[in-house]
Amino acid sequence: MSLLQAFAAVQPLSESAQQLLAAAIVEKDYPKGHVLLPFGQIPAYMHYLVKGAGRIYYLRDGLDVTDYLALDQQFIGAVPALITQSPSHKAIELLEDSLLQSIRYATFEELCQQHLEIANLGRKMALFGFLEGQQRVEDLRFLSAAERYEELLRKHPTITQRIPLKHLASFLGTTQVSLSRIRSGKQ
Repeated sequence: MSLLQAFAAVQPLSESAQQLLAAAIVEKDYPKGHVLLPFGQIPAYMHYLVKGAGRIYYLRDGLDVTDYLALDQQFIGAVPALITQSPSHKAIELLEDSLLQSIRYATFEELCQQHLEIANLGRKMALFGFLEGQQRVEDLRFLSAAERYEELLRKHPTITQRIPLKHLASFLGTTQVSLSRIRSGKQ
């Protein structure tokens, strides 16, 4: 699925809206380990992982904390810094060789101002992002680490072959040792 197809899945788009968005999309391959957004940088692009894997992380008291994981056909970005256009306290790292399609946020905002259906797309994307964030907070508050791991496997069955254990443990809010115990009990 391409970025344009992902947009259309969120909000049906006319041919003219699709053409405007398609003209703004940039596609690029990146190697594993590439830092898509360094700490302290103001993000300029909305990114979509056509193929690959990445994570958003921050440093807290000297610890590397994975805040978000993205695999094939998912959006990835430091959303708060993107929207506020302020330096990001999070970084984005690619965990596999990846193909990304990106659109400059300022261009997307201009298109939203000029076209109601693209503005509706932006609104629906923001709502989906809010709901996803709310679900993550609820999962961390109300599910055990084992239940969070099961849910992650349900959504992404191959994630354990693609994402290092240390990043999975951090994302799940547990330690590598605890995650190893959880995994050994599941196999």
